[in-house]
Amino acid sequence: MTNENTEIKEVPLDEVQIGEDKPQIEAKTVLVEDYELQPIKKKGTDEEIGKKLVLKVKHPDISDRQIEISGAKYEQNGKIKTSGLWVKTDNDGKLPFNSAVAHVLRFKGKTAIKQLKGEQMATSTDDAGYLCVKAY
Repeated sequence: MTNENTEIKEVPLDEVQIGEDKPQIEAKTVLVEDYELQPIKKKGTDEEIGKKLVLKVKHPDISDRQIEISGAKYEQNGKIKTSGLWVKTDNDGKLPFNSAVAHVLRFKGKTAIKQLKGEQMATSTDDAGYLCVKAY
């Protein structure tokens, strides 16, 4: 395969080296266009360990597709916490009060996940550099 500037050789996948390009999307306000409650399986098995809320958002720097965000930064007891948007219910069949999802919903003034559709949300980055929604 040839490019105008560089020639790229086919290399066996197990011989591919780490690239120098470090693309990173800036933390900006995004629009929640859709969401999915995605089953998460135990690594290497078909055993489901829970569900995660995956927000499908439109980022101002990416015009051709949605990106997915499944984490949040929120304040709890005066500290900023980062967590995945795990979805589970308590004994009453409701979202646990201190869950990351509940923090995001309260921050946006919502009471159910489906109400996030169409909302604009600020983002931040986690320690690994991935985007997460900001709820503080």
